[in-house]
Amino acid sequence: MYVYLSKILPLLVMPLGVTLFLLLVALFLLRRKRRRWAGGVLLLAVIVLWVAATPFAARSLYRSLEARYPAVPVADLPQAGCVVVLGGVMSGAQPPRVDVELNDAIDRVFKALEVYRSGKARFIVVTGGNQPWSKEALSEAELIRDLLVGWDVPRKSIILEGSSRNTRENALYTRNAMASINCQEALLVTSAAHMPRAVAAFQAAGVSVTPVSTDVRIADTGRLGVLDFLPDVGALQMTSDGLREWVGQWVYRWQGWN
Repeated sequence: MYVYLSKILPLLVMPLGVTLFLLLVALFLLRRKRRRWAGGVLLLAVIVLWVAATPFAARSLYRSLEARYPAVPVADLPQAGCVVVLGGVMSGAQPPRVDVELNDAIDRVFKALEVYRSGKARFIVVTGGNQPWSKEALSEAELIRDLLVGWDVPRKSIILEGSSRNTRENALYTRNAMASINCQEALLVTSAAHMPRAVAAFQAAGVSVTPVSTDVRIADTGRLGVLDFLPDVGALQMTSDGLREWVGQWVYRWQGWN
């Protein structure tokens, strides 16, 4: 049940969810002949959606997540027993697709491959299962393994954890996978914005990790311009992703999972 709630509840604080709620309130007030109140609520809905969809707001929110664990060159990383890479980067070849589908977070797999090839770790531990509603025949961990094998990583160097459904389970189940190869400390690879929650979850599970951030989406673009304050659908998506991550951090603290 928690897995379903974890996907549904964040929608209540997403910009679109808040905007739709305010529109419903405005409609209710109109039916009650409270036109001035309805107009005020409608204006608030427009403001919420406009601000959330501006690149300035999106980058500010997302930068606050990425800044805690900045990306560092692979050469500066310590030696470790293994590199752990979190899923959430791809899906299977469901019809009409004939190939696997990679998303923006695929940088995680590229970074894990780079770390492995640099000699910083002897094993790659891939963690990521499927959600209860998934129709995939293979776990995401298996899909990532096949990708790595295609890039000439020996199959014996890839350890799978294909049962986890969220970051907390990533940490709990990966602990056992690391024990199977006697890996005492791991290089943890995930998106920069997701790294604070991931590090906290792994530490709470008793797993010692060194963060290896990747998929950094906010770059220094210099001075602000007019376009930074005009609505953009990509910015709205980034704001929603950032809010979802902040909500995730709050829920993990509330549950004592970090």
